[in-house]
Amino acid sequence: MTTPQPTTNLPSTQAQAALGQPETIKLILDRSQRPTRTVPIRRALLQREVGKRGTKSPGAVAVLVRRSAKRPLDLYLLLSAVTSGGDFSVTEWSTTWARAVGIFDETAGTTAVSRAWKVLKELGLITRARGEGGKSAVTKLHEDGSGRSYTVPGEGLGDPYFQLPFEYWEKGWHNKLSLPGKAMLLIASSQRKLKFTLPQERMPEWYGISADSAGKGIRELIGHGILVRVDEEWFDTLKTRSGRGCRPVYSLWPPFTPRALGGQAIDEETTTELLRALP
Repeated sequence: MTTPQPTTNLPSTQAQAALGQPETIKLILDRSQRPTRTVPIRRALLQREVGKRGTKSPGAVAVLVRRSAKRPLDLYLLLSAVTSGGDFSVTEWSTTWARAVGIFDETAGTTAVSRAWKVLKELGLITRARGEGGKSAVTKLHEDGSGRSYTVPGEGLGDPYFQLPFEYWEKGWHNKLSLPGKAMLLIASSQRKLKFTLPQERMPEWYGISADSAGKGIRELIGHGILVRVDEEWFDTLKTRSGRGCRPVYSLWPPFTPRALGGQAIDEETTTELLRALP
């Protein structure tokens, strides 16, 4: 009588198949162990202070948008999610990062990830070194691109930051949004209030993003129901015959509604109530 062989020794299609993108991202987010399930991001990534007088200049995101560098931004946001302590570094295989951005060919994925890290390194946002077992050790630096070591934001005055919720990945927005859409989501989130304006004509000066790209991103966010027009604001201007102009006032809808830093997400019903209570 032949003794049956244990099934654990047999090839398994499930075991051989590479992990999918959603599952890979879930493991990365779980690894972060962030109790708030949000990623803190300094406003300096979008808008830096230059000089002692606090003059504003566009941050690294402007360069990424101009270069159409979608993967570097995707990888940077994921890196920010997982590097939550210690020296703010993570050691991982390139194939893991490649799956996280939707590339499953090992050779193509490794090359694409290496190029993306190179872009981020040139912008002064990361350092990269060889890790154990063929992995790469990537360390996050300060968001202003100065090359300074990263520190936890908000520890002192004048260090504004906002939060990107894990739902950004869990609801698939990292795949649904274009690069301008992602940039405008970050800019809108950095306002850190329920109602705000996003004047397209000021985006080149403030954030280094063209008015056309800003408009595309805003329309995309509105189309997805992430950004909602809730009011209008009149202002003085010499660009109209009357000297008065009107621009829309927006609000971010859950799960991107601003919350108390470190607090819980605000649901849609609560957001509606808060907006109605505002003047």
